[in-house]
Amino acid sequence: MLLDSNPNNDAINKVALFEAMLRDKSFTFFDVEDFELIIEYYLEFDFKKKAKKALEIALDQYPVDLSLILFQVEFLNSANKFKESLKCLTKLSDFFPNNIDVIFGLGKVHSLLNDNSQALSFLNNTYELILLDSSYNEYLQELANEFIQINEYENAVNVLKHILKLNPDDETVMMELGVAFHDSEKFSEAITYFEDTIDKNPYNYIAWFNLATIHNINLDLEDAIFGYEMCLVINEKFTAAHYGKANSFIQLKEYKKAIDSFNESFIYERPHAYAYCSIGECYEKIGDYSKALLFYEKSLEIDDSIPESWLGIGVVRDLNNQPNQAIKFIKKAIELDKENPDYWYLYAEVLTKLNKNIDAELAFKKVIQLDPNNIDAWIDYSNFLFDYTSKSKAIKEVERAIASNNNQIDLKLRLVAMQISTGSISKAKNSLSAMQNLDNNTFKKLLDIYPEVLNVEEMNKFFQPFIDNSNS
Repeated sequence: MLLDSNPNNDAINKVALFEAMLRDKSFTFFDVEDFELIIEYYLEFDFKKKAKKALEIALDQYPVDLSLILFQVEFLNSANKFKESLKCLTKLSDFFPNNIDVIFGLGKVHSLLNDNSQALSFLNNTYELILLDSSYNEYLQELANEFIQINEYENAVNVLKHILKLNPDDETVMMELGVAFHDSEKFSEAITYFEDTIDKNPYNYIAWFNLATIHNINLDLEDAIFGYEMCLVINEKFTAAHYGKANSFIQLKEYKKAIDSFNESFIYERPHAYAYCSIGECYEKIGDYSKALLFYEKSLEIDDSIPESWLGIGVVRDLNNQPNQAIKFIKKAIELDKENPDYWYLYAEVLTKLNKNIDAELAFKKVIQLDPNNIDAWIDYSNFLFDYTSKSKAIKEVERAIASNNNQIDLKLRLVAMQISTGSISKAKNSLSAMQNLDNNTFKKLLDIYPEVLNVEEMNKFFQPFIDNSNS
């Protein structure tokens, strides 16, 4: 029996007495510390019902004890009874206004209730108490996590930096700090911090990794690659740096080097689905479609829930002039990621190739709904309507696009081209006249969109000054 395994253990003895009291329906005196030992013992072995029973009896005897009420708060939080928990903590704060457990508890409960402004106030108070008393340093890691929960990344950065002052070799915290800096978007501060860290310890490979990642975000890609390489010189098995380096090469369009970086990572870690998917995309960009398909399929063998891999196969099939096959894979990608406008965009384009105009129009509408600032999507949608559905409807959609995109010049010129094409010459002139800064560049853009404008005599006269300037 567990209770007999260590008779000298005080907690076990107290638990044995407590259970005997319950069994015999008798009374045994326990002080607060005894109840704490009993409750902690039960929680350690996940006997939650017994722990709760012990707490109920303890609170009957000691209804205003701080430690017992904090146990009660813990139970209420685990049962998602956050409002009741808040009431308990608020009452405690009247009696213990500077107790860190009470203040921190209030911060956590307000966070759970999505009251982030109140949560922030109590969490900041918690940090102030820690700064005043170093014996509270054990709360720092949990405090950083709470700041992250309410998206207060700058505060999290400060707390994580505090932890690293106390323990500069804590690799987990160094990684968390890199993420917090990323989320806070304090990139220049991050670069300074990690460079200073590297100056003090050039072999801190996670600092090199974090520095490289910030450079990657800033599109300082050569600096990013250097940082990742330095990280790997120190720890060649740190596969995150291989992936980071590969990502930088992809952004530089150096796809073969990216593939090499992924392959290097496989020496130390089994390939995962996203890595294979990324390799497939690299081969797609190179134009090696057979290898692209191979790696997309390998990705799906590991994890068939990755929409990017399904989409990749669809893209390659489309590039190979196989729209009937492509559409199946694109549909599967959309099933897995219904709110991705890029997937719907490609779906609309392939449906157009298949002359499925009703479905294509619905797909274009979905793109616009999901991404109303996508100018290319508006243009392709309006062109689709103009060519396959209704010219008047196409013009109305372009006008709607212009209104919702701050009179974007490419959309306005698209409207002019459509007005000229439908014979609405006076409307086209009015549209052009309403444009500010009408110049040679505007004329050239219109020619790119609709070169037939030069065949319209009235428009020729309108543009004669620009034509003369172009020829002079």
